[in-house]
Amino acid sequence: MAARSSGNKMNDKVINKKSFLSQVTEFIKTNLRNIIILLSLCFVLFLAFQIYSFYISNKIQKNSISFFTAQNTDDQNVITDTMTKLSDDNTFYGVLAKLELIELNFKQNNIKDSVSMYLEVINTNNLDAVYKSAIASKASYQLIDINLEDLSSDYLNIINDFIFYIDDETDSYKGIKLELQYLTKILEAEKNSINYSSFNEVNDIYENIMSSDVVSSAIKERVNKIHEFYSNK
Repeated sequence: MAARSSGNKMNDKVINKKSFLSQVTEFIKTNLRNIIILLSLCFVLFLAFQIYSFYISNKIQKNSISFFTAQNTDDQNVITDTMTKLSDDNTFYGVLAKLELIELNFKQNNIKDSVSMYLEVINTNNLDAVYKSAIASKASYQLIDINLEDLSSDYLNIINDFIFYIDDETDSYKGIKLELQYLTKILEAEKNSINYSSFNEVNDIYENIMSSDVVSSAIKERVNKIHEFYSNK
């Protein structure tokens, strides 16, 4: 009896296994057309991705050659034309080309165009916050320098807009942001003939910088020299 019961159980397992395999086979047969379509679609998507990747890679390579070729020429027309064409491209070299055009505009005293292009680059969606902060910092320093040389110009609001874009989650940018805020207050004092020593806002920022644990020694040294200069002016 025990042997017969064991044999029946084995037969049941074999039958169940065959039944399962039959169901799987039937499922595959029934859905074979859908499976073929799905696999074909996956293959087409994979092929399209490979073609797109090759196209992008080839395009970046061409842009790289164009960019560095323009960098090694002294012909301003060639540089401007090349960078203008590359600036329309939505790649890393497109951003680099715009930054080159910004520098060319600054050299030609086209401040308005430079500011517009800086804002265009900063507002690029695929640009990392670190790069945006670096670009906004550079724009701020440049405009402060230009405005200090020509106090009749007024870039304070624009400079403050750029400073706003600086992400101070990173310690290094906290120091840079504080230094820029300090410099804008000096610019404000110069433009409005405010006495530095009695200008509480600028001195508060100075004290904040010098007592900060996150501000680098290089920034503290720069700020301290500026502070000494204006205090004894």
